[in-house]
Amino acid sequence: MFLAFVWGLSFILVKKIVSHFSALELGAGRIFIAGLALLPWALKDLKNFPKPKAAPLLFSGLLGYLIPAIIFGVVGSKLNSSLAGTLNATTPIFVLIMGGLFFSKKITGNQIFGIVIGFVGSLLLILSGGNTKLDFSNPYTLLVLSATVMYGLNANIVGHFLSSVKPIIISSFSLVFVGIIAFVILLFTDFFGKIFLPENHLLLIYFLFLGAINSGLAAVLYNYVLQITSPVFASSVTYLIPIVATGAGIFDGEKIGFWHFAGMAIILVGIYILNKKKKS
Repeated sequence: MFLAFVWGLSFILVKKIVSHFSALELGAGRIFIAGLALLPWALKDLKNFPKPKAAPLLFSGLLGYLIPAIIFGVVGSKLNSSLAGTLNATTPIFVLIMGGLFFSKKITGNQIFGIVIGFVGSLLLILSGGNTKLDFSNPYTLLVLSATVMYGLNANIVGHFLSSVKPIIISSFSLVFVGIIAFVILLFTDFFGKIFLPENHLLLIYFLFLGAINSGLAAVLYNYVLQITSPVFASSVTYLIPIVATGAGIFDGEKIGFWHFAGMAIILVGIYILNKKKKS
């Protein structure tokens, strides 16, 4: 519930930030702050760094944090935060698909049915584009789905290659790795020139929340849940994210149409079916 709350709020915060910062500045900025927040733990565990796991840790950082953060920065000004949060709920679907395609995970008939139902709901949201009627006017919804594909890959990478590594080591080193990349990116932007301006103090707080809490602390907790359960179960935190994101969007004055609620409901039904265990 904690993960759902902080991740659900991220979409409205992204929407607030992108009016003053570019998508690249937003994505790289929050990941740089996340890497900075977890740097003390990385330095503390430097002697325990699992060298054979360096590649999976880097890919986890890229696919689970840096690239999706930039993607959500791009769509932040193009989609309602509630719509982006709801499309994010397709993550368990892609966890299962990526597991079946690349990690030899078996997909049951029940799960296939859940995947199909989930995609029907996603299609409604894609066609709505956040409006009250269906159309093909907003291709940015597909960008959100590309991010959830990456989340699906990341969950499987962590579950398959990093199951023996402590969650704090996974999170700290993967975020420090991509945090360094993010810092280099930020050197070619005006991020450091704008972030400390007096008029941007509130945005700095949003950045700190997105970086230290939403990406840093939440990464440690998510990797812990991944290890004690399964990738599909852990990604089911996305059940509650649309509720938090939609509530925050409505509070901020966003208009939510019928097709949005219909798509959300269908996606959640699909994920419920996908996770439902077959009775013996």
